[in-house]
Amino acid sequence: MDDEVVRTFKEIDYDGDGYITAMEFKLAMTRRHEAVSGDEINSIFAHADDDGDGRINLAEFARAWSS
Repeated sequence: MDDEVVRTFKEIDYDGDGYITAMEFKLAMTRRHEAVSGDEINSIFAHADDDGDGRINLAEFARAWSS
């Protein structure tokens, strides 16, 4: 797996639990001064959250990153 993907995942996963939540994603985008609407976050999670648990794990993140 690409080091950049892993590094970016870890930067977004603020609590270090191995998952990115919608709130963590929103915080990451805010810190990067990128406005993201709730609809956009829902769309991203619908695309990336393969198992439908409401969180994005590293494997899901890597697949979404490369698509």
